[in-house]
Amino acid sequence: MWCIGIGTGTHGRRSRAERDTPTAATKPGGRIHDARAWLTAAGAGALTAALLFAAPPPEAAYVDGPPAAHTGAFGGETCHACHFENDLDAPGGSLTLRGVPDTFDRSETYRITVSLQRAGMERAGFQLAARVSEGDGAGGPVGALLALDGDERVQVVAGPDGTAYAQHTEPGTALRGAAETSWTVEWRPPAAGGPVVFHVAANAANDDASEFGDFIYTASATTRSAGF
Repeated sequence: MWCIGIGTGTHGRRSRAERDTPTAATKPGGRIHDARAWLTAAGAGALTAALLFAAPPPEAAYVDGPPAAHTGAFGGETCHACHFENDLDAPGGSLTLRGVPDTFDRSETYRITVSLQRAGMERAGFQLAARVSEGDGAGGPVGALLALDGDERVQVVAGPDGTAYAQHTEPGTALRGAAETSWTVEWRPPAAGGPVVFHVAANAANDDASEFGDFIYTASATTRSAGF
């Protein structure tokens, strides 16, 4: 924004009559007025274009995986924070966790599968985390989540507090079948025993590169050490 002062008379001050008289700077059709109007319109158009190209829609921005800490664990956010048009866990779809044992052996590694179904979905994504479910350490990370060797559909990233999040990659957003998909990860239990809770959130997306028309689902499962 530019500020331009035009002065006449003593010390650049103008009389009321002079101020009230239209000039080339203020009169519609005046060259300065027209130039300002053109600059304003051009600037607005350039700003709009810059915003359109610089800010991708949420779904496009997260095709490589959502931000950390969006599983809904312990009252936290889910993917519904961005894909908010439809109710969370709306009827017509399902999200399940398979492979979480009732009790775990610390020497074993477990394969956990996230399965999502919804008629009409064209693309999908997920995020999964394992946390301590009770006691003083509740909410803290526990064990290790790992992508399967050679699996390009899943990645594991670290959150700000050190929690590991298993989530989709861009290839992992492709469905495995009509209206259904799944992702599989490995989980290595902690050396110390105690109750563990898995939280997962998933997006049954319509693939229109926007936050609208998508359905978010959540699920959880608990386990504990066999010797606890």
